[in-house]
Amino acid sequence: MKKSIEFEELLKRLGVSLQNPGVSEVGLARADALRAVELLRDAKIAILGGDVYLRQQDRVRPWFPNNWTVNPSLGEDRHAYLRRSWERAEAYIKEFPHPVDGEPLFVIVPAEVPGS
Repeated sequence: MKKSIEFEELLKRLGVSLQNPGVSEVGLARADALRAVELLRDAKIAILGGDVYLRQQDRVRPWFPNNWTVNPSLGEDRHAYLRRSWERAEAYIKEFPHPVDGEPLFVIVPAEVPGS
């Protein structure tokens, strides 16, 4: 799977391992997640969706049912789908409520790039 090198570096540098809840994903704080969306946009890689976890001090837990998915619509061209995937991810992250008892961590799921 081809991903943006900058996106991968951001995950390594600023990501929070979510091994605690038994998953192998990496979560990002809101500002870092918005930066990740920009990096994927620059690399022309769609965002399939994402999940939200809640960090409370030294504990991280899934925050269900908080997630989003972006699938191509029937008849939608690739450019329109890419744009909609980035816009949806950005809006979801920006509009997500600020909890008083913890910090949301966003897992962003980039699409595979054909031929990579």
